[in-house]
Amino acid sequence: MSDVGARRRTGRSKGDEREALILDAVRALLAEKTMAAVTIDDITQAAGISRTSFYFYFPSKHAVLARLMEELGDSFAQTHDWLGTDGQSRDSLREQLVGAESIWRDNRPIMACSLQGYGETYEPLVEFVDRIQQRFITGLAAKIERDRAAGLAPAGIDATTLAGLVEAVREARLAQLAEMPEAEVADGLDELAEAILRLIYGRF
Repeated sequence: MSDVGARRRTGRSKGDEREALILDAVRALLAEKTMAAVTIDDITQAAGISRTSFYFYFPSKHAVLARLMEELGDSFAQTHDWLGTDGQSRDSLREQLVGAESIWRDNRPIMACSLQGYGETYEPLVEFVDRIQQRFITGLAAKIERDRAAGLAPAGIDATTLAGLVEAVREARLAQLAEMPEAEVADGLDELAEAILRLIYGRF
């Protein structure tokens, strides 16, 4: 087996390139209009492909959005290091929030689709969004239980319930910060970190 042949097989296929064109087209279109207003014709024209080609790769525009959100979900997961720490770990939490806010800001049109409830009738997308939220909630609940067992956090309401409340506050505030002038974001992140720590640790 030649090195040239091996490199050729590990390179991007024509199919991969067409999928990427579709994803890039939808990203660009969402910067100009809502997902509800985007049509298949809009996507194919922006991607430079036929409708037949589009449907070969995706069954619907909902499926394209699901793929885009899946990529973002992987990016968010990479910012969850704080969940593995012990105690408040304020610096680690702040770093996690910086990373999450950056993803939100860079992908506002896509993230806005989840806030608008777009695709609620497309079960794979609904399930995926729920899975992403539950991944954070499960990880945070485990941290809360671990810190309580170690005497690093006070006892209180059910850990999973508390983690869900933190997730709701966190997501709502990150959405707001992504729309604010960047000069105001640092203070906003400090406030969010303080709010999360108070919810979990109180005055402990």
